[in-house]
Amino acid sequence: MRRTPPAGSSGYTFPLMLIIIAAMAFGATRLDLAQSYRSKRDKEAELLFRGLAYKRAIKEFYSQNNRYPRQLKELANDKDSSKRRFIRQLYKDPMTGGDFKFLLGSEGAIMGVVSSSKDVPFKKVDFEKELENFEKAKTYADWKFEAKPGSGAHQGNTPASSPPQRIGGPL
Repeated sequence: MRRTPPAGSSGYTFPLMLIIIAAMAFGATRLDLAQSYRSKRDKEAELLFRGLAYKRAIKEFYSQNNRYPRQLKELANDKDSSKRRFIRQLYKDPMTGGDFKFLLGSEGAIMGVVSSSKDVPFKKVDFEKELENFEKAKTYADWKFEAKPGSGAHQGNTPASSPPQRIGGPL
């Protein structure tokens, strides 16, 4: 014998379950989006840290050697204990996971590094004084961490002070 449900209670469970599942899916999507933004901001902060580390290391290298490095490994040379290390380690570009591109001077020396990422940065204001031109950047590739002559580096015998002319890959 089949029982019939009491009057007024049939048909509400399925639509209620659909609403609950839709709300959970929407919430999960929002959490995923928030995590994605958080991850991108973390990578952006790491790009600033690593780029500044390279910029400062290149400036220090120049002030000690009166020339710019031809390879990044000159900055982290720890095999010869008589030479000073200018950077703790050689970093990868956190935005792409690959190597940084180089800002090369007229003689092929490395004057700075830049990311190859074409993503739009979150950070638009409140940069350190030496990075204030980053406020105009449209992509991370516009964030150029360049150790220009006269910007705090030793200014004695500056090489031909022409701006970096080309961007190259790893040397």
